[in-house]
Amino acid sequence: MSTLKPGYSKIAIYIIIISNVFILFKYKYWRDENRVIAWDVISYYAYLPATFIYNDISLDFIDNYKGEHKFIFWPSIAPNGKKVIKTSMGLSILYFPFFLMGHLTALLTNYDTGGFSVPYKFFLQFSSLFYLIIGLFFLRKVLLNYFSETATTIGLLLTFFATNLMYYSTFEATMAHSYNFSMFAAFIYLTIKWYKKPSIKYSVLLGLLSGLIVLTRPTNIIILLFFIFWDIYNVDSLKQRFSFVIKNINKILLMALMAFIIWIPQLLYWKMQTGHFVYFSYGNERFFFNDPQIINSLFSYRKGWLLYAPIMIFALIGILFLKIKAKSFFLPVLFFTILNIYIVSSWWCWWYGGSYGLRAFIDSYAILIFPLVAIIDYFYTKSKAKIIVLILTGIFLFHGIFQTMQYYYGAIHWDSMTKDAYWESFGKLHPTGNYKQFLNPPDYEKALKGERDVK
Repeated sequence: MSTLKPGYSKIAIYIIIISNVFILFKYKYWRDENRVIAWDVISYYAYLPATFIYNDISLDFIDNYKGEHKFIFWPSIAPNGKKVIKTSMGLSILYFPFFLMGHLTALLTNYDTGGFSVPYKFFLQFSSLFYLIIGLFFLRKVLLNYFSETATTIGLLLTFFATNLMYYSTFEATMAHSYNFSMFAAFIYLTIKWYKKPSIKYSVLLGLLSGLIVLTRPTNIIILLFFIFWDIYNVDSLKQRFSFVIKNINKILLMALMAFIIWIPQLLYWKMQTGHFVYFSYGNERFFFNDPQIINSLFSYRKGWLLYAPIMIFALIGILFLKIKAKSFFLPVLFFTILNIYIVSSWWCWWYGGSYGLRAFIDSYAILIFPLVAIIDYFYTKSKAKIIVLILTGIFLFHGIFQTMQYYYGAIHWDSMTKDAYWESFGKLHPTGNYKQFLNPPDYEKALKGERDVK
């Protein structure tokens, strides 16, 4: 039960990579017509084929298309009658190199070159793994500067296998969450680097990354709280921060400029299609900030985050342990987490439609891994608590993997879970014959109107 030797945390990442690749090749979703580019991903991805294959980002061509390609686009309609891609283009930027590889492969083979055939889907699925690897290595670098090799290793394994991050980097890899997770990890790494050495290079990189994070999911602008409050832990550090900001105001303005530059194509697209540089493309979908469903979001059987990812209970408790193990993280993690829970639970569809667990929280795991590792590190140093830490680690790893497969096989429903359905499926990999009678579908129409009693 001694502390692990240096390098084990890297092995943990290799285990995650191998597991990811195994799942991707076992299920080969790129062969399935209704997978990979489906649901939200249709909108995330639409900018690429529309621009580079069909040469019409306005999507007017889809009305009278008579070409040979098979495609699917789900545009919204602006008040002026023009088509608008519902989501912003951040993920299309991240997909872009892999879209090119898919397109080149399709050109060199007999596959359809319209942007939606097997080669495109294959490379898109592996784009998620590529960014996940980058994010994990950034996290590892930062974690090892503040915590032990053992705690870092355990934290990385738990964050992947004991949560819904594994599902959303394999079975539904092209959804936004693993990409956001990895961008958060890179943002944390660059923030710490910038405060140590506020160079032009780090300023440019932080600005571009900040803009891309917000362009991918606008509510993730709250990641800036990490930048603002990093390494502030008392009055003296706050005073020093004011002096530091004044001294480096030009670098901060450079960051803002870089963030704005990466948004220019999106602003021009909205202007072209709607007549406005800034446009809300979600129609009657909205946030109800006056009535956040915090308790439901955290604990409900329908989609409670902490019910389906219970390891995150320890991450939340671990925020207090940051004051002991890594005080520089305490305020940024605390403020981000409070505001993130509030925003996520205020969305009209607080259960976020069909999904495994409350997927909107996955992005924040790159933040919450720090308090999780902090509490692990604290108790692992206590000789009497080591065995408890290891036993709990095994339990949570098994629970996370088993529950992921329950969702895959249908023993956990995508949006209709109840207390009775949960316990009917508890410990069972496949749904029972009685399972469906316990399900309770949510009323989406009522939720859109703000009737927040959808439990």
